[in-house]
Amino acid sequence: DNIEWFENDMSRSTLTEINIRKGNLRGLHDFHLVFNYPISVIAGKNGSGKSTVLALAACAFHNNRKGFHLPERNTTYYTYSDFFLQTSEEVPPEGIEILYRFRCNNWKKTKSNPTGTGNKYQKREKKKGGKWTNYSNRVHRNVVFLGIQRIVPHSEKSVSKSYRTYFKVSDADGWEGDVRNVVGRILGASYDTYRVKTYSKYRLPLVESKGNIYSGFNMGAGENALFEIFTTIFASPPGTMLVIDEIELGLHEKAQKKLILELKKICKERKVQ
Repeated sequence: DNIEWFENDMSRSTLTEINIRKGNLRGLHDFHLVFNYPISVIAGKNGSGKSTVLALAACAFHNNRKGFHLPERNTTYYTYSDFFLQTSEEVPPEGIEILYRFRCNNWKKTKSNPTGTGNKYQKREKKKGGKWTNYSNRVHRNVVFLGIQRIVPHSEKSVSKSYRTYFKVSDADGWEGDVRNVVGRILGASYDTYRVKTYSKYRLPLVESKGNIYSGFNMGAGENALFEIFTTIFASPPGTMLVIDEIELGLHEKAQKKLILELKKICKERKVQ
């Protein structure tokens, strides 16, 4: 079912290829990756370039100011400078040429393509001594990158501890029940309620289970991470692309398998990648 919509839906601005044609980016060169399914898992040895691939995927798209973004971010899109940073001793990447390919229905209409629909390429380039090009011409899409900071327990986050008395329960958005049910199925837990407490750009999960109320301060790392992942998925618009670093962190292998099953359902329902 997922293959059927993924290969034929031109309205989601689907990322279908990443191709490094020139240069060397953190050890990746002459690199070509095709996405044939809405869930893609990048696996490999340490230093093989997994995180680089995720960063490249997140930087494939642009967005407008009203697009979706995580509370802690100021912009609705990602740039290479979000991921590829250097100290004064390091040489920045240069001489790079990347081809992205998108299945999209919003290309410029031409005589040869009067509908503006197709699976077409865009190029990103960083010449010697120059900057990355064509940011504003990127295909538009809501993209969310979830890094491994989601695994750090709130009891170990200095910001969370400092503001713990300031967090207030937010108004319900309607998707809290969906998040509660999905996380419950993955962990084999029964949650009566799930709410989000917020302060400034920070948020804290709060659940009730069998008469006990507890927050992210008293959750396991995997439990807290799942609430963060699925809160983000259901809070973001349908068609969003979600990039998750080290998705298995904090999860037992049984929970990992159930997580993938839930993601398959969500891909079909919300048309996410």
